[in-house]
Amino acid sequence: MIYFQILLDTIIMLVLCYALAGQPLRLEKKVLMWFLCFHGLCVLFRYQGSSIPGFEINNYDLLPVNNPLLLFLLFLGVLILNSSLIQPLSDMKTIVVTFLSFLTWILIRTFSIAATEFVIDQEAALFPYVHRGGTLFIALVIYYVLIIKRGNSFLGDYSGVFTKIMLIQSALVVFVMITYANFETSFVTQNLLFILIIFSLVISMNLWIIYEQNKRSRHEKRVSAIEQYLPVIDELVSEVRARQHEFHNKLLAIHSIVETAPSLPEVRSQITAYTKDVMMQTEIREILQLDSKVIGGFLYTKIKIAELKKITLTPHVHTLFSQVQTEEHQLVEILGVLIDNAIEASYPGDEIVVSVTRNQEKSFTEITVMNPHPPKSSTQLMQMFSKGYTTKSQAHGNRGYGLYNVKQIVLQQKGKIITRNIEIEGIPYLCIGVQIP
Repeated sequence: MIYFQILLDTIIMLVLCYALAGQPLRLEKKVLMWFLCFHGLCVLFRYQGSSIPGFEINNYDLLPVNNPLLLFLLFLGVLILNSSLIQPLSDMKTIVVTFLSFLTWILIRTFSIAATEFVIDQEAALFPYVHRGGTLFIALVIYYVLIIKRGNSFLGDYSGVFTKIMLIQSALVVFVMITYANFETSFVTQNLLFILIIFSLVISMNLWIIYEQNKRSRHEKRVSAIEQYLPVIDELVSEVRARQHEFHNKLLAIHSIVETAPSLPEVRSQITAYTKDVMMQTEIREILQLDSKVIGGFLYTKIKIAELKKITLTPHVHTLFSQVQTEEHQLVEILGVLIDNAIEASYPGDEIVVSVTRNQEKSFTEITVMNPHPPKSSTQLMQMFSKGYTTKSQAHGNRGYGLYNVKQIVLQQKGKIITRNIEIEGIPYLCIGVQIP
């Protein structure tokens, strides 16, 4: 029955690591590899731990190991598994996830052991299975709250010195306490109130720090987007205002043409020739009417980049961005990847159409980018969003991450990826987009 205990411990740690990493659990090769490797470590340490002098007590209720050395090795093992098999995670986020997984494990396991003792005696054969079942239940609740209900990443990329210090000192406090208790369950039950207070303060402090840094990170990204694209739209508005006097003179000239032209066809001809370079582009009018200056400035920048390559970029925005729940910097990232891919796949003379519409009944916004392209099969369309997939040269660095990152944002927002082959006026177009709340 020891294997069943180890199996429960493996599932608990798997659920906690993926929940705190903000990654949904799926029946995939990497998830199975993580499960098998951790399970193998627990089996190995279970049979090696009892042979180390000073730790003869075979107590594995608190953790899958029963001495500090094996606990350190287990921590390193989980750190390596999280770094290599749970992706994409930065180095700092991997450390955060690993520390928090162990700290959360110990907290909920302590609570489960204490609660189980009120129902079953410690010496009972069912005791280790009941409290593990309770721990697994709480871990699944955490997974439900962080992944299924929230549907977005819980942690950011934290590299601050203060965060590192807090995580290290919190882990040391908990690990020293466990070592002092000699990994015995009786220490938990005899000092329950003290342990719960210490653990709760440690976990709460870390969660608060992570929440605040996540909040600050989102704010910094938004400020960065504003600083980058807001001046663009302000310059465009200033240019239009500066040309108001010029427009007034043009109107006077048109009035003169009407008064002096000998015939109506001549009036039409002269006015058409005169106003050819005066009319404001439809794309510019659309941008000036957007309720988000950041996205407006971003689209104007992309229009100018496309013009340099003799490609027409036509935006059709039929919604207010204030209605979209997805954050502004994430919308810029989505649009940026889709438009950049379309520009790279287009040729001089092609037209790229960017469409943003809102379905009020189903409360989602659809963003699509279409460019001329031969039809692709369903398999090819789905491969485009795989990590590392690219049809471009790798000579200028890593490619194949743009659409994969878009997919991650959409999954976090509980949205959908759109891929279609369509035809406009006999020309085949590739339509790629997203549906987000």
